[in-house]
Amino acid sequence: MKTTSFFLLVVLLAGASPVHPEEMATQYKPNLERKVCESARRAADFLVMAQIPSRDGSIGWNWVLGDGTTPDNVAGLVALSLLDAYAATGEEKYLATARRYADGLLPRAQRFTPERPPFKADVELLARLGGMPDGERYARAARALFDTIRARSRDGASEVRRILLGRAAEPALLGFDVALAIRAAQAVGERAYAYELADAVLAEKSRWYRPRQDLRFSLVSAGALSLALERLDGGHFRKAIDALRADLIAAQQPNGSFSENETQPSAYATVSLLGGITEAERRAGLKGLRWLKTTMLRAGGFAHYNDLMPEPFVGQQVSEVNAEVLSALSLACVTGQEVD
Repeated sequence: MKTTSFFLLVVLLAGASPVHPEEMATQYKPNLERKVCESARRAADFLVMAQIPSRDGSIGWNWVLGDGTTPDNVAGLVALSLLDAYAATGEEKYLATARRYADGLLPRAQRFTPERPPFKADVELLARLGGMPDGERYARAARALFDTIRARSRDGASEVRRILLGRAAEPALLGFDVALAIRAAQAVGERAYAYELADAVLAEKSRWYRPRQDLRFSLVSAGALSLALERLDGGHFRKAIDALRADLIAAQQPNGSFSENETQPSAYATVSLLGGITEAERRAGLKGLRWLKTTMLRAGGFAHYNDLMPEPFVGQQVSEVNAEVLSALSLACVTGQEVD
C-alpha cells in the first residue's frame, strides 16, 4: 500500500492526467487491444494456475504470489471470482477450480463454531455451488455454516456490532465486511437477516465511513457495500447507494483509477459503478474498467498498485486483489460492457 497525506491526495486527484499509450511501459500496450472477455479469461487462467495445496492437504492460494502461505480468509473470495468468470465465459475449468477448493472445505466445515465463525465468502461460495446441478452437499454445508454465524449473532444488528468490535483498528473496512455478510445471507435465502445487516451498517455509517482519514478502505467499503445493497434491494436502499456511488465518482482520478493507482479500491469502485443505473455511474465504471484492463501484468495477474511502470517496478501480486479485479472484468463481460 502506498501512503500519502490527505492534502496531497486531493492535489493528485485534482491534477492527475489521463494515461496515454505513449506514457506507459511497452508491456501494457497489448492490453489495450484485448476485449474485456479475453482479459477476464487471462485473469481467471492466472488464478487457476496459482491454486496450490496447503500444508493440511486442503487447497488454496497464496496471500502474495509465491510467499508460501494459504490464508483461509482469501480462498473463498478467489473461488467466488472464478465462479463469476465461469458465469461470464462458460469455461468449465473455472468452475472446476472453485469446486476443488470447496471440496477441500467441506470436511473442514465442522471446525467452525460460534466462537470461531466461518468466513462469509465461504458461505456464499457453497450456497452458489449448491444452486447448481448435483449441488445438494454444498447447499447443506452453506446452511450449516450460516447457522453457526446465527448462533453467535441472532440478528444482523448483533453481527454488525461484533464485526465493528473486531475492526476497531480499521473501522473503515466495516462496509466491506458487512457487504460480504449481506451477500452470504442472501445466498442462503436469509433475506430478513440481510436487511438487518444493511440497516445496521448504514445506521453506523458515521463510525466507519471516513474517507478523510482512510480513503483507501473507505472506497473499498463504498464499492463493496453499494453493490451488495443494489443486489439486495436497490429500490429500498437507493438513497444510500446513490450517496456512496456519488462519492466514488468524485474520488475517481482522470486516468480511471482510485486512491493513487491502487488496484483494490479501483476494482471495488469499478464493479459497483458498472452495476450502476445512471449514465454518470456507468461512464465512471467504464473509465475504471479501462484502467484495470490496461494494468494486467504479463502473466495475467495484477499488482496491488500500478503506475504503469515495467515489471518488477509495480506492487506485489496479492491473490485477493487479483480476484477482485477478475470479478469486475467478469461483470463487464457478462453484461456486454466494453471499452475502447
